[in-house]
Amino acid sequence: MKALFIPEARMMFVSIGADGTPSYTIQTLDDWIAGVKARGHAMLEEKQLKFHIECYANIAHLWSSYALYSDGKRVARGINSIQAIKEAGSWRVTGISVSHNFAHRELRFP
Repeated sequence: MKALFIPEARMMFVSIGADGTPSYTIQTLDDWIAGVKARGHAMLEEKQLKFHIECYANIAHLWSSYALYSDGKRVARGINSIQAIKEAGSWRVTGISVSHNFAHRELRFP
């Protein structure tokens, strides 16, 4: 998986608190991998709902909405914003921003 990312890539997790205050957490790819490993054996599955890609020369941006399932039950849905560059003939991710809502909240797009 690391080969798909540039070494400096970051993942940003954006959320809205119960009081409506927005916040974010930034992680390296290694931080994210460690967090996934720490979750143990819970079966997580992310199903893509739809996507949109815009590409200009060597820069691409992908929007991907998804539903997240844990042990077969939908627990969240949201959207990924994925930025990539083309270098040496292949695409590599420079960053991913993730915003999710828990299953009881409506997913809204600006």
